[in-house]
Amino acid sequence: MSVSGVEALDLPVDLRSYTHLGHYRTHVRIMTERTGLTPDPADPEDLRQTVSQQGIFLELLYSAISRITSVQEDLISRIKNTTQTIAKLTELQDRSAPVPTAISGNNATSASTLTPENVRLQPEPFFGDVSACGGFLLQCDLIFLQAPRYYQADHARISLIVNSLRSKALQWAQAFLAAHPITHLPFDRFLGEFRLVFDQPRKQEEATRRLLSLKQGNRPVSEHLIDFRILAVEAGWPDPALKGIFYQSLNERIKDHLCTQPEADTFYELVTAALRSDLRLRERLTEQESKPPSTLVNPVRHVPLVAPASPVSPSVKLEEPMQIGHSKLSFEERKKRRDEGLCFYCGQAGHQVSQCVVRLNLRTPR
Repeated sequence: MSVSGVEALDLPVDLRSYTHLGHYRTHVRIMTERTGLTPDPADPEDLRQTVSQQGIFLELLYSAISRITSVQEDLISRIKNTTQTIAKLTELQDRSAPVPTAISGNNATSASTLTPENVRLQPEPFFGDVSACGGFLLQCDLIFLQAPRYYQADHARISLIVNSLRSKALQWAQAFLAAHPITHLPFDRFLGEFRLVFDQPRKQEEATRRLLSLKQGNRPVSEHLIDFRILAVEAGWPDPALKGIFYQSLNERIKDHLCTQPEADTFYELVTAALRSDLRLRERLTEQESKPPSTLVNPVRHVPLVAPASPVSPSVKLEEPMQIGHSKLSFEERKKRRDEGLCFYCGQAGHQVSQCVVRLNLRTPR
């Protein structure tokens, strides 16, 4: 067989068209029929060509297997990346899913909305102080919202409150739970009994009374404002009604300073102006206290100089004014004449005792 028979095979043949040896042999047979050549099995040349063709086929088969393996590894890598992407998207969806804020009874949440909960939060200990009851229950409500699944059962909520009680509050809980087992006690019933014992019964009325009687005194306006706002919220009064009450609660010094400023139209403007006035007055007081006191070494006393109208005779004793008849004046009469500017001798106005005509005439010899 000539070399032209091998060339007629047109090797290498397409890898994807021949997946096993049978297809390859069929291709050789068809090409042989087309060329009109009949191979001789005893011919060594034909045997070498056949072995060579088998070697080429094996190389093609190995190359095909390598490519299939590479494609398979690429598909596995793509599947792995797709799986990771799906997992990330699922995690983001779970994080962005809203958690129900109101849970009552034994209602279960969907597994797709589960998020980590902080179950280690604890409120401040409660010792039974009536004024601290509202703040304690507020802390408990916030903890319930932070871990709604953990505290969805009534006994879990009751346990959180009881674990935070101290002193007489814990003694009350011990006595109450002894008569009402926690496993069969609704949370609303426990909370109602707790408020009945430790919460202020007429909280709004008491806050209104304290708000109307609240005064600033010598405290800064900032400290006074904190107490005022707390009582205003507890009393339930709106801001427009608080403007006049807040002004009346300020001390006189702040009111005087507010008179020099434009009138406030709203409660917020009045609060701002009062805080500004208090700051200015306190800064001014600090400046005055920091100045050293002024001292005078030899202060000069300003004594009014009154020149006498005429020299007084040494023989006249003015410290003992006389009436007509040389009788001494009483203390009341002397004070009266001095205040009214009358003569100590004759009691007339318009001159002093040294110029008294009556006195001079009596002393002049006839």
